[in-house]
Amino acid sequence: METDEFKDVFMPLARLMYVEAIRILRNQADAEDTVQDVFTRLWEHRDDLELIKNPKAFALAMIRNQCLNIINSVGYNKAVIGGQISGHATFMSSDPNDEIERVESIGTVMKLIDSLPDNQRNVIKMHDVEGLSKQEIARITGLSPDNIRQLLSRARKAIRNHFSSPL
Repeated sequence: METDEFKDVFMPLARLMYVEAIRILRNQADAEDTVQDVFTRLWEHRDDLELIKNPKAFALAMIRNQCLNIINSVGYNKAVIGGQISGHATFMSSDPNDEIERVESIGTVMKLIDSLPDNQRNVIKMHDVEGLSKQEIARITGLSPDNIRQLLSRARKAIRNHFSSPL
């Protein structure tokens, strides 16, 4: 894969990769480092990347795997402090089952998002996964800001209802 093609294919995925890393690691610095490490590995193997049919899925899988490697490394204990992502070390469960459950919950949420009606799925992915603002979504989709808020609200409610309903 040539330099320009690599830039065209993988560089637009940087924000999405970062969002995924920060969701798993809950630490900005570690997420940034992880994205950089994955880009380095992608670049080192650029000659083999032409065989990849879905570069987005491939890059996100690499991010997830790298994040899980970091979480499972000895001494990793970054967490969320007061609901904010922080670079300060705090207590994180050392139980691998807790981490597996958390990662499985993320997978469940992503499957739920994929099962939403098209308009809700597109808006929630753009806003909550890709990190686009409501104004950017309005510009891309042509929807009004009120419609975007309503679609986000409905999508989030559907996901919340799944987790709060009795099994």
